[in-house]
Amino acid sequence: MLVNRRLGDPRVRATSSTSDILVLLVLLAQLVLGLLTIVASTEHMDGSVMVLLADWAQNTVLLRPTEAAASMAPVGLIYKLHVFLGLTLFVLFPFTRLVHIVSAPIWYLGRRYQIVRQKI
Repeated sequence: MLVNRRLGDPRVRATSSTSDILVLLVLLAQLVLGLLTIVASTEHMDGSVMVLLADWAQNTVLLRPTEAAASMAPVGLIYKLHVFLGLTLFVLFPFTRLVHIVSAPIWYLGRRYQIVRQKI
């Protein structure tokens, strides 16, 4: 829906930058890959791949790159792509409008009125 609105509405398209569209496409690809990992998970119901991914996350946080790479090596390509795109989003985050997630005032969510701009 977001990609359709961003590309389909001429007013929104005119105010969109390349990075806005890129982030939405990366988010869409991340969503699709995440859903495909559900299908891939049905092949190993014992949870062995999830343990390897948890080991990767732990070793990444603990700054152990060799162990992290070793735990990621046996998992399927779909999981590797999902992790890669997730990390790519962290890289893109400060340079796109996603940064508004942390910079928007909290009171904005609870206000009871709507600001309406008038056309001049």
